[in-house]
Amino acid sequence: MYRFEPGSYQTPSGFLPALACFKIGKNKMESLDYILTNTKIIEPNEEKAVEIAEKSLSKAFKNSGQKGNEQKIANSLKADGFKIVKNPKFAK
Repeated sequence: MYRFEPGSYQTPSGFLPALACFKIGKNKMESLDYILTNTKIIEPNEEKAVEIAEKSLSKAFKNSGQKGNEQKIANSLKADGFKIVKNPKFAK
């Protein structure tokens, strides 16, 4: 099972809408599995980037049906321009 957390990914040009994907394991322990960003959108405002990520995630789950078909969720996010970030850098 997975859980998504909307957010933003900062670049020198601005903020990209982002989704952190956490894998939920035994005893409901969560670990960061991967990060998705929408590289087609660069926002100067961080809150706007987060809002875009939230809307895409909401749409993906709405389009996936009641059981939350993972392939439909992935396809919806991909259609919105989200891609996996290779070697993400995190603020300290």
